[in-house]
Amino acid sequence: MDPNNNISIFTKSKTFNDWIPKKVVQDFFSYGNTKMSTFATDFNIRTAKVGKRIFYKYSDIVRLMEESIKE
Repeated sequence: MDPNNNISIFTKSKTFNDWIPKKVVQDFFSYGNTKMSTFATDFNIRTAKVGKRIFYKYSDIVRLMEESIKE
């Protein structure tokens, strides 16, 4: 999976270059607010906070998914 190709997991309209809003990530993983509060530190996901909005680094989420592949 190419981390520069945002169409594979999240639609391009919901991403900002390599950043995904918290709500999109939360809905994708079906996580609640409590889990999302520790998500970034638990899985080494970089974040950016703009005002009250939190964004997650798309390439870090792709890395998490790739590391979790079971064969």
